[in-house]
Amino acid sequence: MGNTHSASSGSTLKKHIETATKTGVLQYDNKKLKEISPGLCLPNLRTLSLNDNELQTIPMEISLMVNLKNLSLRNNQIVQLPDCFGQLKKLENIQLGQNQLRSLPSSFTNLSSLRQLILSNNRFTTIPESILKLHNLQLLDLTSNQITQIPDHIQTLQVDELNLNDNRIIKISDQLRFCPRLKTLRLDRNNLDLDTIPVSLLTDSNLSLLSYDGNRFDEKAFQGKEGYDKYMQRFTASRRKLE
Repeated sequence: MGNTHSASSGSTLKKHIETATKTGVLQYDNKKLKEISPGLCLPNLRTLSLNDNELQTIPMEISLMVNLKNLSLRNNQIVQLPDCFGQLKKLENIQLGQNQLRSLPSSFTNLSSLRQLILSNNRFTTIPESILKLHNLQLLDLTSNQITQIPDHIQTLQVDELNLNDNRIIKISDQLRFCPRLKTLRLDRNNLDLDTIPVSLLTDSNLSLLSYDGNRFDEKAFQGKEGYDKYMQRFTASRRKLE
């Protein structure tokens, strides 16, 4: 029965690959796939979705997929990405949530087209430095990791929204205020005291939405913090634009 199932799975994947050579889209989710074979790394693919499988590694051949724009590998067992990952310069959307990643290769800094990067539910203890200069990044999601601080070198981060909910953050660098495009910062369910929130983030940044539920202070205390009024001016102005 096992061999029959394996042969059937291989036949099914082959059909998907044949279709993908024509459409540029390969979706093979929840199929107990254990590895990405070289034959799956098609140069013409624009979208590859291999969510909910059993992948542990990414082969070097992925660098052949030079036209890839959307890559979704959510809910696998991936521990590491190869350094050649940075050759996928057309990537705009990467979904790597629910894996076992602790770091990203330095070549990530070459992904100049990247707009959305989802790294939730992994094992990061720090914000990876290789993503701090991705100039087109709009969303960085590091929800549910093990990050303990927002470091000084965060000031070069080019992102509109930073999601750090459900981490272990106890320290926020004052340099965060210099992030030029940061409008939304999510810090729900961390270990933050009110004094940990830099006053300059409220008074001298572009931040218009700060989410902080489930920390060591409540809304009333936050309303009494220095700089709250300036923050609320930006918050209110941003809401009016949406109306």
